[in-house]
Amino acid sequence: MADAVIDCNEADLDARLARYLALGYSRERALGQLLLAKFPVESLKRRFPDLPDSAFQLSLPPAVTPPSFRLPTVPTRLTPELPETRSVRSLAADAEAQAEAGEGVSFHYVPLIQCSFPHADPGSALGFTRKNGWLELTLGTTRPEIGLPYGVPARLLTIYCTSEAIRARSPEVYLGKTVHEFLRRLDVPITRGDRGSLRTYANQLLRLIHCTLTIDENLRDASGRAGLHIRQALFAEEARLWWDDDRAVGEGSSLILSQVLYHSILERSAPLSTQAIKALRKSPMDLDVYAWLVHRLFHLTKPSSVSWAQLSEQFGHSYQELRFFRRFFSDSLKRVIRVYPDANIKVAEHGLLLLPSRPHVSPRTRLPRP
Repeated sequence: MADAVIDCNEADLDARLARYLALGYSRERALGQLLLAKFPVESLKRRFPDLPDSAFQLSLPPAVTPPSFRLPTVPTRLTPELPETRSVRSLAADAEAQAEAGEGVSFHYVPLIQCSFPHADPGSALGFTRKNGWLELTLGTTRPEIGLPYGVPARLLTIYCTSEAIRARSPEVYLGKTVHEFLRRLDVPITRGDRGSLRTYANQLLRLIHCTLTIDENLRDASGRAGLHIRQALFAEEARLWWDDDRAVGEGSSLILSQVLYHSILERSAPLSTQAIKALRKSPMDLDVYAWLVHRLFHLTKPSSVSWAQLSEQFGHSYQELRFFRRFFSDSLKRVIRVYPDANIKVAEHGLLLLPSRPHVSPRTRLPRP
């Protein structure tokens, strides 16, 4: 049975088109996103009258080849006028102005804030589990020979994918030059060769694509009855990667987040300062502590204490003694406070005392509306 096409809300269609153009999408890529969202082809043809009929078809390539969502290339120019009285250019300008309010904001998936990736290479391990209170996260892989994601690259790539999925309201995430631009914004050196950053990030991207996530959350209802919510997801359900000469991810590459993960990202993501991520991008612990503090303090309404043992279970990973973890965590916390000086925290013998603080990202920041 063919997929159902959604009822066409003309205003919603125009708003989405304007948003894609404001984000720098080509008209062909914007059309592809709207087709994936199942807007009626006839409505789309009125907005793209110069594109050939083949551009409005998302057919599967032959046999075992994964589906490609790249559309035919045609000269880029804005449609002169929409059926409504406002042009695409006008709507795009409005969307761009609205986007300026969220400039410098990235998004991270909350379960990966509460329980993060490994700090260092876990080697041949087939699974990795972290706990944080009532939440437990287990990472796995569908390709043991490739391994689990880890370190700074896994975190930055996940933040990138989460941010793109939220801003475009689509599970399809474009890679290639787009990731390179993201890394440049963070001042990540772009180096080539066997040990260069391009190959490192390509390797971590493969690890992410083959990664599985299992999230177990203990529940308790108003009557006191205990329960368990389990969510299992592939990171990506499909990907098409093109390599350049240095085995870096080339232009035209994309992945499609699994539906379970994509919808969970829309429900459970937290805004972070891109500038702060840039300042802390050299340490996985720094990135973890920053994201956790921003998320935790954003929702804090009364003092809350966290013991060193609890922090070690969440962030400690492979420290054999609590005192070693405490020293390393404290050094990281000092660097985080430099970029988030309004964080109201007291370090005590038993652990940390968290106090209500001014949010690091404005409370007015909201997930972009579809």
